[in-house]
Amino acid sequence: MAHPYQIVRTCKVSESTGSGFLLAACGPKIISVKVQDGSVISQWPLEDDSSDITTQHTDDNEGPPGKKRKVEKASDASPTIIKLVVSPDQHYAVAVTGEDKCIRVFAVAENGTLEELSQRCMPKRPCAILVTPDNQDILCGDKFGDVYSLPLLLEPSDTEMIIDEAPKEDGEATPAKAYVPTASNLTVHTARNRRALENQRKQKDLRAKSKEPLKFKHQLLLGHVSMLTDVQYATQVLNGQQRNHIITADRDEHIRVSRAAPQAHIIERYCLGHTEFISKLCLMPESDVLVSGGGDDWLGIWNWVTGELLGKCDIKTALQRFLKPSDQDESANNNIAVSGLWAVPKSSDRQAVLLAASEKIPAIAVIPMATLNSTSPVATAVELPGNALDVTVVGSTIIVSLDPSETSGTRLQAYNIHIDGDQPLLMADDEISARLQAVNKMDAPFIPEAHVLYGVEQMRKRGNDETQEAS
Repeated sequence: MAHPYQIVRTCKVSESTGSGFLLAACGPKIISVKVQDGSVISQWPLEDDSSDITTQHTDDNEGPPGKKRKVEKASDASPTIIKLVVSPDQHYAVAVTGEDKCIRVFAVAENGTLEELSQRCMPKRPCAILVTPDNQDILCGDKFGDVYSLPLLLEPSDTEMIIDEAPKEDGEATPAKAYVPTASNLTVHTARNRRALENQRKQKDLRAKSKEPLKFKHQLLLGHVSMLTDVQYATQVLNGQQRNHIITADRDEHIRVSRAAPQAHIIERYCLGHTEFISKLCLMPESDVLVSGGGDDWLGIWNWVTGELLGKCDIKTALQRFLKPSDQDESANNNIAVSGLWAVPKSSDRQAVLLAASEKIPAIAVIPMATLNSTSPVATAVELPGNALDVTVVGSTIIVSLDPSETSGTRLQAYNIHIDGDQPLLMADDEISARLQAVNKMDAPFIPEAHVLYGVEQMRKRGNDETQEAS
């Protein structure tokens, strides 16, 4: 079974000439594909064709020589790509690898090849990332709830060692002190916390962890007290002056609108109304409308400038019929977990629409942007041949990444959007889909970790995890 393309992005796309490149993340690889003919331009990391050749001979000198055996060099498994974005000027791509928590910046050449420029490992795993509109900085939100600002391109001075403590005179390192829990049975009053305290005491050689400073230029902008899930960068023109804002969402149903640096500590307002986790935020182009989705059965339509909830769009009703028969059982878990929101702009032959996907459902919801100003916009679900993982726009066409475990093997499929009256339709674009045959047939070992493809539902809080009072 081939691994799907968990993330797809476009770069340097020209609607007039149809040129451009598709960047597709497949497990630990990033593949650059030429849109015009579907040819594969390059891969990252580069495959090492060099190998050790050993010759095995027979015990005696008679007979033909033994066969040569190709011995591959042992190498550690490459980290998986979990995030991939393209800078607004289309010259750079930024990827996040999960296992090593590393932010990697690539230069995208005119011929589509990728050149890695820098690596920066964060203290916590990044879960949201973007490049600011001025192409100067990277905003990185992590699972600890913090949002950092890092320069997109590193200068020599940005990687100087940061030393917080003076070295010891004798040159010897101070041994780490044994960790002793500050809590005790007198201060812990719940059964769950008492079990956690007991597990800490049972661990042997538990040492206090020392927080090493980051060895590159960075700035902590803001933080949440919950796991951060998404970050957006918004601009507002007020009294003739442009003001930039950072919009963040977390697992605890909060949407926060903060000022951008250097005043990121100032919170302008909250957008409150969700009762479950928020997984995705999406800004509508050329408007003050923000759409949010997560564990609720609806999408929130907000005016982020005022914090007002303009309306709710019910997507569970639209997607309900595409749930698997086993999931439609009343005793089964048939919750909606929004895994993607994509704003598809207007083109010469297409209305502007919003696309929404829910985890493990082989359909995508289509909402015309013109209806988002109403109190109850209607979503229309369109069936797909597999679970939608990601969507990107190429001119007047959208390319949908599908889970091949649910299809006959097609991992990328191109569609055109048509609005028939009030009914949105997805029509297969056979021409562009044919160009994607080469990249669809590329071999890629399947990665068994479920969180690489399906990790949104895991953010839902469980009732059994609530703290129980001690007897």
